[in-house]
Formats: sequence, structure tokens, C-alpha cells
Amino acid sequence: MGRRRKLETLDDFQRALKNKYGLGESDSYKPWLRVQDVRSIGNSAKIQGIKAKREHHMLSEHESCFFYIAEFCDSVIDIREQFPLFPLDLSVKIAKTFGVKHPVVPGTKSPNVMTTDFVLTRSDGVNTWYEAVSVKPSDKLTDVRVAEKLDIERIWWQLLGVPFHLFVMTKENQIQSKNIQWITAPVRQGRRFPSDLVESSSALISPGTILIEDICDEFVRVLDLEHDDALVLLKTLIATKVVNVDLNKPIADIGILNIIKVQDFKVVRHHAS
Repeated sequence: MGRRRKLETLDDFQRALKNKYGLGESDSYKPWLRVQDVRSIGNSAKIQGIKAKREHHMLSEHESCFFYIAEFCDSVIDIREQFPLFPLDLSVKIAKTFGVKHPVVPGTKSPNVMTTDFVLTRSDGVNTWYEAVSVKPSDKLTDVRVAEKLDIERIWWQLLGVPFHLFVMTKENQIQSKNIQWITAPVRQGRRFPSDLVESSSALISPGTILIEDICDEFVRVLDLEHDDALVLLKTLIATKVVNVDLNKPIADIGILNIIKVQDFKVVRHHAS
């Protein structure tokens, strides 16, 4: 784990910017705050990205929950976490205008750099746009100070013309997130399968409700795989959207898949020819 950085003075902020923290996109982006820089409450984590080939720094379980869901969304093409609100003068001016206290460096009166939990880059294939997301536990939403800081954030992004959203972890989206975490683990670890194996395995799967064990047994029997490899292959098919499944039930716990759609490689080849 890297050394904890000091972020307390304007000199510290300028040094961080010089070292590219809070700058860049995709693989080259460096979050303003890293796991090792913050004494976070809850479960912090470093998650290997799939769309951006770098480690993403999550400061809480709530942030991890959002990250897995956002990254699995087809329209999200980049995720930048712990994004700094620069210039600092702008957030200070917003706070003054609305008569609320700007966050300060603990133990000082110096204004601190505010961050937004996530900035998403999204695309529909034609247009590309940004969205900012703040992640908050539900029990913090009635806290006046939390609301004041959210207002500064919201207005900061509004002035830039960027939509600002609030994400709250629920039992439902937590189940979806854990499913995505389980499904995508092999891909994050760099596991890959030959395209002919992906195609032949997908041909053994049909829409409907089926036991995971039954699919894996079929992979073992027909494709001559070890059982562990069969499960990794199945996860990879779902992670890469070759197989679309319902994510609203805890898949690993119940051992059942509700398969919605399977990619038809014959159709793909027909369109390509």
C-alpha cells in the first residue's frame, strides 16, 4: 500500500495537481483521494476496473455497491472516483452565496478541496456526456451539514451543465451489486477464453430458469472442462453480456440463474458477412 499523502495546504493541493491527482481519464486517471489517504468509515476497497484498466479506490461499501452497478451499465464508458472540485475558489464562492460553511481542512480554517464520489462518462453510441454522483448512506440524508455540502456539490456541477445524482444503497441494489461482483471476478483477474469456446458454450444455454450446477455439468460433459473452469466460463459469459441474466436475486446464494437472453453467434456472423 502506498504512503498516505498530506492534503492540508494550498502547497499540498498544488503538489497533488502537479503529480496528476484528480486529472486524466480512463486508464490514466488518478483519484484525488486514495484508500490509503483517508481514514474511512466502513469497508474501503481497491477494485480492478474492466472498462478502465486501473485500480478504482472505494472509500466505503456504499461506493463499492455503486461502482459495480455503474461499470456493468453498457452506456457507462468511464468512471472517475473521488473527483476534485476545482477551482477551489468556485466552491468557496458557492458556499458564501448560499450562506453555508465551506468544508475546511481539519484543525484549521483553510478551505479544503471538495470531491464528488463519482464522475461518469456515458455514451449512447452517438452522443457522449458526463454525470456526477454522490453516494450517501440513508441515515445521513437527514443531517443538515450533509445536506449543505451536497448543495454546494450540486450547484458546482449545475454551473458546469452536468447532471448531479444521489445514490443510496438499498437491499435491492446491494443484491445486484454483489451479483455483478461475483460474476465479473474472473474478468477482473484477467481470465480469458478462446472465442470458439465462448461460442460453443453459449450454444448449450437457453433462456429460462436453470441451476448453475446443471449448466456447469453440461460444460464439463460436452466441452471436457474441469468443474471449476466451467463455473469461471459461465461467469465470464455473463460478465461479457454473451448471456443476460436477472440480477435481482442473490445468484451465488440460491445457485439458480434466470436467463433472459443468449447472444446468437449465427446472427452475428450473418450480419458480418
